[in-house]
Amino acid sequence: MSRRHQIVPLALLAVAFAATPAFAGKGGHALTASPTCTVANGVVTATGLPTGEVINFMVTDSSGTWGWVLGFTSDGRWAVTAPAASGYQFVSRTSGQGGSRYTVFASC
Repeated sequence: MSRRHQIVPLALLAVAFAATPAFAGKGGHALTASPTCTVANGVVTATGLPTGEVINFMVTDSSGTWGWVLGFTSDGRWAVTAPAASGYQFVSRTSGQGGSRYTVFASC
């Protein structure tokens, strides 16, 4: 391998490391405040959710825990009309078998 071919990958690696701080704030758990969750008149409301992160909504009732994707919030707030249940959670993207792994942002 010539010297020129060795320099190009190193230059690309240096650019990647230099760019990392610029992208560190994108995604992740950029919480807007301490998360809160309330339930009133069939509406579940959360504040302080992370911005730039997919938010999922989980419901726990007699049949187990299930949920759906809400999307992104630019201001850290979300209100969802939900069925009566024993618990609600605003969570991160899910992973694992059947979406069993996630980070809880707000719970009520």
